[in-house]
Amino acid sequence: MENGTEQIESPGSRTWRMDKWNTLNPHIFDLHSLDPCHLLAPTCNLFRMPACPRCNKRPAKRLCPALRTTICAVCCARERMIELACPESCSYLIEARANASQREMALRRRETADAPRDLKLNERALLALDEIQRAIVNAQRGIATAGFRDLDDAEMLAAVDNTIKNLETEESGLIYEHRAASPRIGELSRRIRNGLDQIAKDTPLETRPRRSDILKALIFMSESVTAHIQRAAGDPEAARTFMRYISLFHPWPEEAARPMLIK
Repeated sequence: MENGTEQIESPGSRTWRMDKWNTLNPHIFDLHSLDPCHLLAPTCNLFRMPACPRCNKRPAKRLCPALRTTICAVCCARERMIELACPESCSYLIEARANASQREMALRRRETADAPRDLKLNERALLALDEIQRAIVNAQRGIATAGFRDLDDAEMLAAVDNTIKNLETEESGLIYEHRAASPRIGELSRRIRNGLDQIAKDTPLETRPRRSDILKALIFMSESVTAHIQRAAGDPEAARTFMRYISLFHPWPEEAARPMLIK
């Protein structure tokens, strides 16, 4: 202190001299706010990660070969193989398939541990199951016909159960088609039947699925979808978990899933 004044240093090593009798309110006057670096430095955006172009919310951290840009992990998982035509070479798709398969097997093993019957599928029934799933996935994607882009598990279950009813009615000798709850469910049920009819034409007799094999595959499908719906427990965010699951294992047509070449 000298000559009635005191010397104060700011964090910027710049010396300011203020009269001892200055009447400024110390609660309003903030020496730190006088730091030129604090006043003039702009907000730095140099290292800020861009927002995901799908949701505009989360950071885009994953390189998506389907979109040829980066997206967030949540959108990658939510839209993978449903909205996004992921190429088979995508590392995230390969990892998702492995994880989803293991998780589904573990859940189904636990859920069916006390089941009164164990529904085992032979090779013919597995062929029918693959065609049922492919028909549903193609219907959702809109391949070769108008698509049901927002198809959820509940609609899928209704279409599968409608197909079971119609096959069981045919098995009894009656000529009757059960009406679906909605035109969309009825259309999906018809596409499932068309797919099954097609493999009956294209598959040799010795490996062709019999009606009993097809019914087993449909019942297995119905039980699997029901399990996913029960796990969701009314959560709207989980209304398409089985749709996402089966879509993982059915590639898009090659022309729709050309990967991005990174050099």
